[in-house]
Amino acid sequence: MPERIVVSFRGTAALSQPDSTDAVAPWPGRRGAPRAPAPPSRAAPARAARSTGGAARGEESYLARALALKKRAEALGATLCAWSAQTFSFEFTPDDVEEAVLLAALAAEDASVHPDARFAVGIAQGEMTYVGEAGRFTALSWGQPLLVAVMLARVALPGDVLLDPALPAVISGELMTLGAHRGIDGARRVRGLRLDAQQPLRRQVAESVARLCKPPLIGREAELAELAVPPGSLAIVRAEPGAGGTRLLLELERLLAPSRSLFVAPIGASREPFGALRRALARAALRAEKSRARAPVLPDRLKPALARLLAGEGVEPRIAAEVLAVWLAPSDVRVGLLAVDDASEVDAASLDAIALALSPGGGPRAVARLGRSDPLPAPLTALTPAATVTLGPLSGPGAQDLVRRLLDGCIDEAGARRWAARAPAYPLAVRELLCEALESGALRWIGRSVGPRRRSAGRGRPPRTMTGAELAAPPALRSIEGRLRLLAIGQRTVLTALATLGGDASDAAIDALCDGTGAPKIAAVQAALLGAGWVFRPEPGWLRLSSRTLRDALLAGVPPGERAAWHLAAARVVEDHASVLGLADAAWHAAKAGDRRSAADLAGRAGRAAGDALLEGSAAELLAFADEQETARDHRDGAPDSSSSQPPTYRTPIEVVGDAPEPQRAARSALALEGERGDVAGAPTAQPDDAPRDFPDETSPDVGLPCADASGDPLAKTTESPVLSMNDIAVRLAELAKQALVQGDLRTLERLVGELRRTGEHLDLAERMTGLISLGRGAKEEALRRFRIAAEADASPSQRARALLAYGVALAASGRTEGALLEALSALARAREAEDPHGEQACAQFLAQLAAATGHEGAARAWAQVARLAGAAPPS
Repeated sequence: MPERIVVSFRGTAALSQPDSTDAVAPWPGRRGAPRAPAPPSRAAPARAARSTGGAARGEESYLARALALKKRAEALGATLCAWSAQTFSFEFTPDDVEEAVLLAALAAEDASVHPDARFAVGIAQGEMTYVGEAGRFTALSWGQPLLVAVMLARVALPGDVLLDPALPAVISGELMTLGAHRGIDGARRVRGLRLDAQQPLRRQVAESVARLCKPPLIGREAELAELAVPPGSLAIVRAEPGAGGTRLLLELERLLAPSRSLFVAPIGASREPFGALRRALARAALRAEKSRARAPVLPDRLKPALARLLAGEGVEPRIAAEVLAVWLAPSDVRVGLLAVDDASEVDAASLDAIALALSPGGGPRAVARLGRSDPLPAPLTALTPAATVTLGPLSGPGAQDLVRRLLDGCIDEAGARRWAARAPAYPLAVRELLCEALESGALRWIGRSVGPRRRSAGRGRPPRTMTGAELAAPPALRSIEGRLRLLAIGQRTVLTALATLGGDASDAAIDALCDGTGAPKIAAVQAALLGAGWVFRPEPGWLRLSSRTLRDALLAGVPPGERAAWHLAAARVVEDHASVLGLADAAWHAAKAGDRRSAADLAGRAGRAAGDALLEGSAAELLAFADEQETARDHRDGAPDSSSSQPPTYRTPIEVVGDAPEPQRAARSALALEGERGDVAGAPTAQPDDAPRDFPDETSPDVGLPCADASGDPLAKTTESPVLSMNDIAVRLAELAKQALVQGDLRTLERLVGELRRTGEHLDLAERMTGLISLGRGAKEEALRRFRIAAEADASPSQRARALLAYGVALAASGRTEGALLEALSALARAREAEDPHGEQACAQFLAQLAAATGHEGAARAWAQVARLAGAAPPS
């Protein structure tokens, strides 16, 4: 019995000759007696003729519209499955949910039909039984979805589309609804969710974010006036993340109209000497060329220096300062402006050159933005700030004005006041709140009107009291995290790669870092990311995250066990794409990944290049860092960290609420079964022996690394064996890993999984083991994400059965028994498809334990019998 989506339509077909039959009588009077006939009049024959003609036209209109809808449904791939006097139904495959919704929305929103005469529609999904075929596009079927869809259509108002609340697309949030509608059909009470016929799909709702406007700077007039400092002096802007510090610098550049300007911002890991200055000069030259303005004419002696700076080879700080001074030289009594964003993260060599370029009375103005409590960077401490301004939150009216301007004036005063009160009064927080409201469906933007999708949206207090850590976090962080949960997997992976590279990187570097993770190329997702405001293009071929808060949220969302893999892959990408001084960034990533050998080599190469460029301070720092990494490497016997060199496929974390002790016991029993049969598909039985370890940095000691000569270490006799082949080593590692899993030794299991990944064999088993480790350490979100990735991957039926069973056990351990049941049933179907009696037995035993844990003793006995029969079956 195939599963189908059923779309039922109900219209109104009037009788053309009601007096021709005794089966239909007029509605009785108030007391049940027939109404008295009206007295005859001259107009009665004409009225009767008009009534008869109107009924005929209504009948023809109903039939014509129904047939037209049938043709449209057939064009969308639907099949007519039922037809009655005033209802007819079509069925779609489960993958054609968008086509089904499109057909229903078009019929409900038909502008050529009077609103009271439009079709009422009901949609449900489930298994249908084939009855008979009546044509190419007609296959009569029957099933519960048909009954539910017809009942929903009967209680729906004309022009409404009611969805079954159990529809998978409703549960997943793919379809947008406008609240519930209840009615009575016969003796049954019926409840359906009203489809938003104008914006039925979530992706259509998400596209509303692209309509947000870029408003002018609001409420910062006094701060801008204070920043008009004399030439050759430095002004400081202190602002919390999201307070609008970057926007203030850009607005200051517009107001002062300098002769030339340079916008310096951190680049990469901020370890490359002159990295920020090099990128700022390259972008300034590109903007000058694009605007057909003449680039500054440098003296002949400085042209080679500029070429070396742009090539990433470096020059003396004094020469770099001269290049800056000439680039920003006054012209027509206008003074140049040098803006430094996030100055605390800009590399020291760039700040040295900036400090040298500021000559009192004749140099360019400089404005540096810092965090509210960040100290002034050491290279700038010799300068006395001429002005310091601090950006605080917006006023209440200012926040309301920002809401109206962001929404292009399409929201009323009450709505602007309501949504401005929902976010901290910082510009980024207000914008991200509106983006989250639009993407989640809380706000609805249709034409020139913006309003809540439900009356309760945007009202009341925040959903819960914030913790101390949340209060100390950037104001926009909560809304950004909420938006990231709604983001598609591939798009979030691209953003994570960009954040790992520092938040500002080339398309080629991002694609190289995402290679092998299953993420799409930049070309495939750039339109969506740009439209949603996640990124912007500072220059052709480059992407930059919209805010530092977004970068920090993306990096914090990477599970600790995966950070080393991201950094190791980033080190190799930066090494391939960066200049010789840019190897300093690659060295930092390698150190973060625990690959101290590569970190020492890369830092040494960058340090020697810095020495050749007479960057003595940077050279000394890099060579000292290389020596530190080399010394730390000498203290251990193993090779570099065994983490995979490729970041894992990234998936949006799954929200898990609450614990369920009984399903956890069922999950542990199933785990023991899986460990005995050799295919691990469950959760660790032991509690975590310590907290999850973060990735090492350049100062922390190495932890958890395998040592070949460690006494009693199972890896010592496996990974260093001169006799065993790589396949034999992988088999032995898999056996040891299963043994460690049964014993609950998470630390040994983690090391064994790392070694198993190095062999390149049994990667599916290693992925499941990693999920078990995360589950055992309490990281439920990470574990569910890993198991779900494995369950959705293309594989043989036998492998799919193991992956689905593992995902089901993980769901049960997290208290999601309904999802666990569905995944286990899918795993059982795959095991039977593969003719795998052991897999069928494992699935049936887990289903039996799950049923017993939830109090269904009869079902538990039935599944136990299925498991016994599967175990007694001869192997195929």
